[in-house]
Amino acid sequence: MSPRKRVWIAIACAAAGSLVVGLLNCLGALALLLPGGPKHAREYLSQVQVDPAYRRVGEGGQGNCNCNLEYFYIGPSRTDPAQVFSGPALTLRPSDGSYSPPWDELLEGEGASEASGSCRVVVYSYQRDREPFDLWRLPPDEQAFMASGRLVVFSLYASCERDYG
Repeated sequence: MSPRKRVWIAIACAAAGSLVVGLLNCLGALALLLPGGPKHAREYLSQVQVDPAYRRVGEGGQGNCNCNLEYFYIGPSRTDPAQVFSGPALTLRPSDGSYSPPWDELLEGEGASEASGSCRVVVYSYQRDREPFDLWRLPPDEQAFMASGRLVVFSLYASCERDYG
């Protein structure tokens, strides 16, 4: 085989390898954009109704097991958190008041639906003396209202049995 032919084969192999690597990188980036993680917890939380005075400002959770999910809501602080959330078979009771800085555990209970199965549900409140409040990209006026106690951020946490594999 001529040296010139070898060069062209090497160039073609390198180009094909670059295309494969590029395709794998695109697929990896696409996977990051797709909702993944705790499918059943996401399904359950999507069925929970939230008082219209509260708006969702973010989500988190999933942990090392990729099996739990929490949505964050901001709204008036002078509302009973048990009245803010309602959902399929949702029962919430006062918790033992566990303290997990920067969150206070307020309510715990269970919820279930046909799509999600049985889920553990917990409501936490963010401690108002714990800055930064910019975790949720709140405007300065809402940050000030959080610091003064007029607004609160609740975490609605769900962990469903079916997400544990």
